Amino acid sequence: MTKQCYEIILNHNCDLACGFCSQSDFDPAATTELKAAVRHIYTAKKLGYQRLGFSGGEALLRSDLSSLIAIARKVGFKTVRLQTNGMKLSDPKLCRNLAAAGLTVCKFTFLGDSARAHDRNTGKTGSFKKSLRGLDNMLALNLSIGVNLLLTKQNYRRLKKSMRFFMDRGVSNFVLIYPIYVGNMRKNYRTLGVSMPKASKFITEALDLAQAAGLGQGVKALNMPPCLLPGHETRAVELYKFNTMVASPLGRTWDLDSNITDAKERGAVCAACVFKRRCPGVDHNYLDLFGWKGFRPVTRPAKKKALRPEPGYLDSLEKCFVEVLKKENDISTTRVLSLARNLPLCHDCRDGSSVLTTGEALVKKGRVKRTFKTGKYFWSLAPAQDRRWT
Repeated sequence: MTKQCYEIILNHNCDLACGFCSQSDFDPAATTELKAAVRHIYTAKKLGYQRLGFSGGEALLRSDLSSLIAIARKVGFKTVRLQTNGMKLSDPKLCRNLAAAGLTVCKFTFLGDSARAHDRNTGKTGSFKKSLRGLDNMLALNLSIGVNLLLTKQNYRRLKKSMRFFMDRGVSNFVLIYPIYVGNMRKNYRTLGVSMPKASKFITEALDLAQAAGLGQGVKALNMPPCLLPGHETRAVELYKFNTMVASPLGRTWDLDSNITDAKERGAVCAACVFKRRCPGVDHNYLDLFGWKGFRPVTRPAKKKALRPEPGYLDSLEKCFVEVLKKENDISTTRVLSLARNLPLCHDCRDGSSVLTTGEALVKKGRVKRTFKTGKYFWSLAPAQDRRWT
C-alpha cells in the first residue's frame, strides 16, 4: 500500500464555535503532548509516509507548531501541511515564521464568500475578515494553498460564486465538502442540513466552473457519491484512497480509508450502479436523517460537457512554473525542474515531462514562450507576464 500522509491531530480545542463542527463531542482539553507529537513524526518517517499533516481542533493554538514543522522537515518530509480556520494567520509575522520553519501546504476552511455567511456558521463575528487576511498572507508567501468550502443550508446555493471569489484571489485547489452529520452538525441538521440530491446541482455547477477554468484536477467533492455528480463522477473523493494514517490526542491511530468505509452503507439503488465496486455508499449518519430519497444509479457515466472556457486562471503547477521564470528567465526544462523543487508552491514536480506538459499549457494560455536551441527547449515569460497571477 502507498503510504501517502500521516496526519497528527494536535488538539481538540478551537477558537471558533462552528455550528457544523464534527468534533464538538470531543474533550476540548485533549492535547497531543510535544514528546508524543515528535514521536509520531519520527514514526511516520520510519514507516515510509511521504507527507505529514497537522490539524486540530485548531492547530494554530499550539505555540510549538513552528518547532514541530521544523522537526518534520529536518527528518526528511518535503511536504508538511497545516489544516486551519486561518484566523491567527491574519498575523503576517506568524505566517512568515511558519513558512521559514518549512510549512509547504496550508488548507483553509471557509463557509462561503461573505462575512455574513461565514461568521454565522462559525459563531464568531469577524472570523471571515481575519481568515481572509490569513489566506492572502499565505498566498503572498507562495505556499501551496487550498480552500475547503463546507456546505450548509445557508450557503450551498452560492457555492459556484464562492469558489470563483477564491479563484480570483489566486486559489486553485478546492475540496467541496458535504458535511458529516455527527457532533454539532447532527444537533443542528434542521437549520444547517441540506440533502445530498438537493445540493448536487450546485456542487456540479462549481465543478463545471473548475473544469472550464482548467482547474479540474485540483478540485474534488468530499462525502458526495459519484451518482450525484453527473459529468464529474471521477471528482468524487469516495473513488480515491486517502492512504492516510491519523493520530489523535487520545493516543489512538486509525487508517482514514477504513474509517470512512466503515461509516458508509450501500442501498438497493447501488446494486445497479456502475460504481458499485468502487463507491462505498453513503454515510449512515446521513441516511438516518434523510434516507435514500433522490438517489439514482449511474448506468453509464455522463458525457463530457462542452463548457465555455474560463480564461485567466492557473493551476498550482502553472503558478509554480511562472514563479520560477520570475526568478530566472529563458531557462532550460532541466533548470525549471531544479528551481521548482525549491518552491513550496508546487510540491508535485516529478520530472521533465511534467514540466513540458505544464509549459505547453502555459504557451497555449499566452503566459509563457518556448524556444528550441542547442537541442533543448528553453522557457521564458511572455510579454507583460512578470506580474503576479490573478
